[in-house]
Amino acid sequence: MYSLLCLLLWGLWGFILKLAYQNLSWIETYMLSSIASFVVMLFVVSYHGMGSLKLDNYTLTAIVAGLLGGGGYIFFIKALEHGKASIVIPLTALYPAITVILAYILLGEKLSIQQTIGIVLAVIAAFLLSIK
Repeated sequence: MYSLLCLLLWGLWGFILKLAYQNLSWIETYMLSSIASFVVMLFVVSYHGMGSLKLDNYTLTAIVAGLLGGGGYIFFIKALEHGKASIVIPLTALYPAITVILAYILLGEKLSIQQTIGIVLAVIAAFLLSIK
């Protein structure tokens, strides 16, 4: 259920971002959507609490993940500014394939033949979607 809700919200998210470009620059879009995400985070923390944060490798890893996500978001917004949503969104939605490959190489996670075929098909789909 959570995955389906995520799918729905992220699908709407990409579409709404593209609509925002009709009257806003990429910097305005980035700033306003980031502020909105921050407000969501404040609601989540106020509802669930924060717990105690200690500075260790896991905390630093979470910070690095946030920096990478924020940096990727900037490029996502720039891609939407210059490209068609029908190409940008499916192409950038392939990011889990990178995660899977890194988990295989660096964490030793196993890939089934079906998962391997899925990654190959996803890359082929991205190529086909990017042809103009």
